[in-house]
Amino acid sequence: MSEREYAKSIIDIISDEQLSDVIEYLINSTDESRDEEKFKLVSAHVLNKYHKAFEELAK
Repeated sequence: MSEREYAKSIIDIISDEQLSDVIEYLINSTDESRDEEKFKLVSAHVLNKYHKAFEELAK
């Protein structure tokens, strides 16, 4: 399992109530060398998780 797959599996088990706390933690992490990777991972997960809601909002 790659590091990305491992991280995604952890994110998938996070409850909706805790998701914003986790995203905030990732965004505020001090490892700037991985900022783009963190952003892509978090944004892809949020988009995937709330895809239907975004489609409904777009109508």
